[in-house]
Amino acid sequence: MERSDLFPARLLGFGFYWAWLFLTCVSPSLLFGKQLISGLPLEAAELAVRLIAIIAIILFAAKADPTATIRSLLIISLIAGTASSLLLIFGPMEADQSMVVLMGAADASMFMLWLCFFGNERVGQVAIFLAASYSLGAVLTLLIAVLPFEMACICTSALPLLSCITYWLSYRRYVASETPAAASTPAPDPLVSRLFPFTKRICVAIALYALIFALTTSTALANSIDIIWAGPAIEAPCCLIIGVVLAIVFWKAEDAQAAYRGYQIAPLALALGVAFVLAPNQNAFTIGCALIMLGYLLFEILALNDLCNAVKLNGLSAVKTLGAMRIGITSGMLAGWMLGVFSPQFATLIPPHSLIAFIAIPSVVIASTLVFTEKEIFAVRSATQERLLIESEPKDADPAREREAVLQEAAAIETEIIRAFGEELQLSKREMDVLPLLIEGKTAVYISEQLYIAPGTVKTHIYNIYQKLDVHSKMEMLDAYHAYRDAR
Repeated sequence: MERSDLFPARLLGFGFYWAWLFLTCVSPSLLFGKQLISGLPLEAAELAVRLIAIIAIILFAAKADPTATIRSLLIISLIAGTASSLLLIFGPMEADQSMVVLMGAADASMFMLWLCFFGNERVGQVAIFLAASYSLGAVLTLLIAVLPFEMACICTSALPLLSCITYWLSYRRYVASETPAAASTPAPDPLVSRLFPFTKRICVAIALYALIFALTTSTALANSIDIIWAGPAIEAPCCLIIGVVLAIVFWKAEDAQAAYRGYQIAPLALALGVAFVLAPNQNAFTIGCALIMLGYLLFEILALNDLCNAVKLNGLSAVKTLGAMRIGITSGMLAGWMLGVFSPQFATLIPPHSLIAFIAIPSVVIASTLVFTEKEIFAVRSATQERLLIESEPKDADPAREREAVLQEAAAIETEIIRAFGEELQLSKREMDVLPLLIEGKTAVYISEQLYIAPGTVKTHIYNIYQKLDVHSKMEMLDAYHAYRDAR
């Protein structure tokens, strides 16, 4: 059985997780209002525990076998998720700290459990799954929130149990029919590994965007800013909107490349949201929160999809790679919440609206122009194209042909890097023709024969390249180029 055959079940199970998260872990709760734990909003306290739990999961998975990791995460999700929900609903105030510890552990475990299960899918399927599950979770959240309180509490406490049961049934059904060949993980390929310089940059960028999102919500909550919707009341509808849009875009494999415009749209939506937040108007602040949420969600879904590409192409550990992403998200949100919680103490120096802009605008600029730039977008698009080429091959395709496709893609990326290197040096058209051959180590005579120009003219072009690069030899020129390529 293919994992794609389990799409409806997985969609439902991950949707249960998101609904539970929106109803219990996000502040202010649609059911329980502004819940405080040791003087901190519930979400801020849960984020701190979640961060520790994710690090612990990564360390445990590095030493345990995959089956033991899955079983441990499932047990933690089941016990901690159900227990934390019951404590939130029925527990005494003295149990609040125990509740938030269980909640953070369940949150980290359920997310990693589900994401690692479908993280080895075909191009676009991860994005479809995430987008659709976000949407389903949002719908469930809104439906449960309008139920009578007692019934809503029962449904909320049942969500972790339903998510775990769905996962276990799906996993058992898949493993029972999985062949050894399908279960094997490819060994890391040095050639392919260097095509993924963007993994760390994605984690840093998502941390900055998560900071902006959390800062906006927490500052409004801490300063009692009057807005129409807050917390999950605005988060759930935004999840529904972005989920539907991305599911449509990614539904067909040929649309996968078009979705990468989202990496450019996300910072624009965040920046526009900050502009609305600055307006001293209730409706404008609400619109700003929605735009910031949409921009953040858009980047998150695309980034998770591309990290899953990295996992499959490199034979990486899904727990480690996706866990690093979750650490980035959680760290950014935790920092945003801490800044927002303590913002009233600085209100006389900088008003809450201005504080959001003061931190958010530089964060957007840094993330979009220094951390995750057009170079990284080109890299992730190339990785997607490589996945599409591999997946388009018949299952019995010749491994040599697959290797050749990878080599051709690597050569295309190398050519693009050399072109960008030459453009940065502002080389002339003829110097741009000479540069690739020079980097390959060809002599002036060889270059003159290939380009049908005199050897003396080639030497002049080489001299000009050295001058613009401020080097004096071919070795220095190659060192400068390799440094430029590695920095990408």
